[in-house]
Amino acid sequence: MQGRPHEQHANTQNRIRPSGSSTTCSSSYSTPTVVVEGENDDEQQERLPLLSNDPQATMSHIFGMPLWTAAAATISCIGGFLFGFDLGVVGGLFIAPSFQSHFGIDPDDKIKEADIQGNIVAVLQIGCLVGSLAASLVADKLGRRISIILGTIVFIVGGTLQIVGEKLAMLYAGRLIAGLGRCVGALSMLVPIYVSEIAHQKHRGILGGLWQFFISAGLALSYWTNYAVQRTIPNTDDALWRIPLIVQTAPSVLILVGILFLFETPRCLCAHNKISEARAVIAKVNGWPQHDPRVEEEIEIILSSLTPDPTAVPSASASSWRIVLGASNRKRLLMGCALQVFQQLTGTNVINYYSPIIFRSIGLSSATAELFATGVYGLVKMTVGLIGFSCLVDRLGRRPLLCGGGAAMGLCMIAVAICVGTRAPAGSDQMDPSALTGILFMYAFAICFVLSWGPIPWIYCSEIYPTRSRAKSTSITTAVNWVFNAVVGKFSPILLASSTVGAYVFFGGWCFVMSAFCFFFLPETKGKSLEEIDQLLGNTKGRVSDVEHLAQPPVSHGPKHRKASE
Repeated sequence: MQGRPHEQHANTQNRIRPSGSSTTCSSSYSTPTVVVEGENDDEQQERLPLLSNDPQATMSHIFGMPLWTAAAATISCIGGFLFGFDLGVVGGLFIAPSFQSHFGIDPDDKIKEADIQGNIVAVLQIGCLVGSLAASLVADKLGRRISIILGTIVFIVGGTLQIVGEKLAMLYAGRLIAGLGRCVGALSMLVPIYVSEIAHQKHRGILGGLWQFFISAGLALSYWTNYAVQRTIPNTDDALWRIPLIVQTAPSVLILVGILFLFETPRCLCAHNKISEARAVIAKVNGWPQHDPRVEEEIEIILSSLTPDPTAVPSASASSWRIVLGASNRKRLLMGCALQVFQQLTGTNVINYYSPIIFRSIGLSSATAELFATGVYGLVKMTVGLIGFSCLVDRLGRRPLLCGGGAAMGLCMIAVAICVGTRAPAGSDQMDPSALTGILFMYAFAICFVLSWGPIPWIYCSEIYPTRSRAKSTSITTAVNWVFNAVVGKFSPILLASSTVGAYVFFGGWCFVMSAFCFFFLPETKGKSLEEIDQLLGNTKGRVSDVEHLAQPPVSHGPKHRKASE
């Protein structure tokens, strides 16, 4: 029977031995071979068929990072594409005549129409809420990788029900199940965790930004899919709304195929006492030789972070809710929940869900123009998210981008409110200058969002929690996100129908509040390892061992690594 992670760490010397009498480190990868007692090399390779020890394969790089790291992050972040497509596709459906007639929606009854639209949006968020609370259990028991596979399958089931839906009840059921798949499958929770746990600290921000890029790419494709079908398919044909839902489900197959060739994160493997596999993964994702001493140093750091408070009672295991809700984690939990609440109060998902309606409120008057403006909005988010964020997040840091981005978004929202309040009445032959200005400010809002409040809350929440409680803590913050997502999604159509200007002022005001919060309360995490962040945010009152741990020099059971040129 395997011991707990902290017990395993305590006995590292007893379980690891060099193969041979020499323990010196020399060039040409002649470092001592790490062997686990009771397990030979053939057994290790059989368990790790995809993690070759070939030095050439290990050292392959792309854009300055190991190829395996970039590939793993990219494949897992395709889940963000599903996320984004599902966010954006409903806006085009709401204004499709065949969709309205098929489900008995009367466009002349604005309040009832807004209520049904809110229900269609909110039921997905309810599924995400339930899924996010269950996700931590799946992640802790089965691992991050298997959770992604299971959740993707659930998402496919939900997407299929939406495609074949004949009544509103079936459409609601499909979106509820799709929401479960989003979170159980880590499409909004575990993918950021997966990326943060496999990425080196200097690449974590950029790779974490892939999540937002794929969300933006999914949004853009959903918008242009709606635009294309609106231009090519008759308004009375049900294909007008079924085709976008089919396109939504297709990328799930890419995730299922791609994830089969990837690996579990080293921190999750260590938590499950699969130390030899964790060594192989660490070597692969860092581009190091299999027996580089740095691999063993990383293992020891991870095992140390998994070690629970030695003064805790035995029942408070490393995966218990007592640690998650304890004093040492409470401040982090409040910060994470606040970031997720504020992200929804930016109003971004109001635009994502109801973008054609939003652009109509600004001054556009035809479905084609509304969908085209929506498509451009999606392209702006995708392009800026790819180019700008990759250049900024690991240079400027998380905190400055959150503060500056929030203030800029607030100004954009107030400007849109002024433009809407001063534009000419609907029905004019020419576009009012105020309407055009409002659209430009809406695009500026999108730019500010994808550079700040789009990706950073997810990155920050995947960084600030210790490994022993990361899955459960992130499930709580993600659940909070979906609660407010559902509330905003449900009531925003009614707010827009009642007071369009007031809606923009409301969200703009919150953008200024969240900027102030980040300035006064959020520490910077740029350039720090997950274990260093754990120490930075440690609560000394809740955990005396944090002070003792910081006072002790790092423990190393192997020789320090040398430069490759030695």
